[in-house]
Amino acid sequence: MHSHTPLKTRIPAVIFFVVLWLPLATSNVTFANNDIVDPARTEKELKQVKKKIVSLQRILKKTQSRRSATEEALRKSELEINKTQNTLRKTNQSIKNSQAEINQLKKEQSHLQLAKRQQKMALLGDIQAAYQTGRQEYIKLLLNQQEPEKLARVLKYYDYFHRARLENIQAFNNTLTQLQTNQQQLDKKLDQLTDAKKRLEVEKSSLQKAQQNRKKIIARLNASIKDKDKQISNLAANEKELQNLLKAVQETLADLPANVGDTTPFIKRKGKLNWPTKGKIVRSFHSKRKGSHLRWNGVVIRTHGNAPVKNIHRGRVVFSDWMRGFGLLTIIDHGDSYYTLYGHNDSLLKEAGDWVEMGEVIAYSGTSGGHSKPGLYFEIRRASKPVNPKKWCRG
Repeated sequence: MHSHTPLKTRIPAVIFFVVLWLPLATSNVTFANNDIVDPARTEKELKQVKKKIVSLQRILKKTQSRRSATEEALRKSELEINKTQNTLRKTNQSIKNSQAEINQLKKEQSHLQLAKRQQKMALLGDIQAAYQTGRQEYIKLLLNQQEPEKLARVLKYYDYFHRARLENIQAFNNTLTQLQTNQQQLDKKLDQLTDAKKRLEVEKSSLQKAQQNRKKIIARLNASIKDKDKQISNLAANEKELQNLLKAVQETLADLPANVGDTTPFIKRKGKLNWPTKGKIVRSFHSKRKGSHLRWNGVVIRTHGNAPVKNIHRGRVVFSDWMRGFGLLTIIDHGDSYYTLYGHNDSLLKEAGDWVEMGEVIAYSGTSGGHSKPGLYFEIRRASKPVNPKKWCRG
C-alpha cells in the first residue's frame, strides 16, 4: 500500500515546476513606415536659413551695443526668465506625462492581476483533475476501451484536454512575465516622477530669484528715465531700431525660398484672421502714446500671465529674441512682405528659421520689456509700414 502526498501540499510545487520550465512566448516586433522626405533638399534649405540668420545676428549686434548698462541687465534678466519658464513648462509636461503613464500601468497591472487569479484557479482545477485520475490515466483509457471507434474518439478528447492544459499553463506563465515587466516599468516611471518633482522645486526657486532681480532692475531703469523728454526719445529710438531690424530682415532673407506650399496668401485672409491671444485691447492702433506725440503702431492686448500666443497665419520665424522696448519679441514672415510682431512675452517657444502653422502656440504673454502688467504687443506690417490689426483680425 503506497502512501500519497496530500493534494494541498503538492499543487504549489507542481505550479512552480511547470512555470519554471515551460518556455516563454516571444513577441513580434513591427516597424512603422517613416514618412518619405527629401533629406538633401531639407538639409540644403536648413543650412541656407542658418547662414542668413547668422548674417542677420551680426547686423543686430551693432544696434545692441547702444543699450545702457541697465537695459543690458534687463535683457539678460528677462532672457534668463524665458529660459527658466520654458524649462519649467517642459518639467510640468514631463510630470503630467509620467502621471498618465503611471495610471495606465496601474490599470494594466490590475487587469493582469485579475487574469493571474483566474488562470491560477484554472490551473489548480487541471492539476487536481490530473491528480485524481492518477498517473496511469492514459494507459487506463487504452485498456478500458474495447471498441476501436470509441477508443479513437476518447484519445482525441484526451489530446484536446491535454493541449488545453498546456495552453493554460503557458498563458499563466506569460501573465507572470507581463506582470514582472509592468512592475519594472512602473518602478522606473515612479522614479522619473520623483526626480521631475525635485527638479520642479529647484526651477521654481530659480524663477523666483530671477523675477526678484528683474524688479530691482526695472526700478533702476524707471528711475533713469523719469524725464519726459528722455522717455519720448527712448520710444522714438525703439521704433527706429525696429525699423532697422525689419529692413535688415527684408534685405538679408529676401532670397530665401518661400516654401509656403498651397497656403492661402496673407492678403486673402484680410478680415478673417484670428487674434493671437484672448484679452481686452487696452491700446488701439494709431492712438497717442501717453505724454508724447508718438502713436501706437500696433495694439496692446491685456492678458492674464502666461497666456498662450498663437501665430495668426503660416510663415517662418525671422526673429525670436529680446529687443529694447518690446521685450521678448517674435517676428514672423508670411510672404509677400507681410510680417506679424508679438512682443512683451515672458517666454518664446520658437527660434529664427522655424516654420510655424496658423494657430500654433509660439509664445506665452507676459511683462518683458520692463512692463508691470501682463499683455501682448501685436503688430501687422506690410514691408515696414504698420497696418491696423482690427481690419485684419475678426471679432
